[in-house]
Amino acid sequence: MENTSTIELAPLETTSLGRKLAVAQQIKDTLTILGMNILLIFGIMFGVAIPGLVLYFLRWRLTRGKSSRTGALLLWGIGVLHEVLCAFLFASADLQSELHDWATYLAWGYILGVIINLFGLAETLTNQATPTDSALQ
Repeated sequence: MENTSTIELAPLETTSLGRKLAVAQQIKDTLTILGMNILLIFGIMFGVAIPGLVLYFLRWRLTRGKSSRTGALLLWGIGVLHEVLCAFLFASADLQSELHDWATYLAWGYILGVIINLFGLAETLTNQATPTDSALQ
């Protein structure tokens, strides 16, 4: 008789380290939102702040450990892109001349966000799914 059993992989949840990185990113984003105050209102009015706010609300799934591996990779990857673009935006000469130290602090905050998101992306990529107990029996 031929054995044709297959091993089912358990759904991958965010690891403890992944959740801690997501919480660190959410704290950084919350402080950025609070620091932007009036700039955020103009960003929402002109639509440039909407992608970051959507990402902020979606990332709460990572803090609860309820995201699939694909979802986590997507959120971390988009997060890296978002943070890089915002860091370049606030480091630009135009915004530096208008916002002075405020733009510098925001640029450094987004650079910190790039680092956190890269670690989250790397952690998710190295986290492997494991076979379920029922599949091993």
